[in-house]
Amino acid sequence: MRNLTFGILENGLGKNSRILMLYSFETESQMSRSGILHYHLGEARFMGPRQDRALTSAALEYLSKSGHLPEAPSQQ
Repeated sequence: MRNLTFGILENGLGKNSRILMLYSFETESQMSRSGILHYHLGEARFMGPRQDRALTSAALEYLSKSGHLPEAPSQQ
């Protein structure tokens, strides 16, 4: 993945229980890919179809560094 970017979709629905993330990147063969990831805060995991581990790892790092994930004892 090259040029990976994330954004947070601010929709106000279920804001305390989930985060909707937009992502886009370019593959090694220069094809553009984009989509939405759904992170469930209560379950601390991405929901929906199985996602690429590299993508979800990068997304989780983005959420942590940008302050979108609440501090929880289990994350320490």
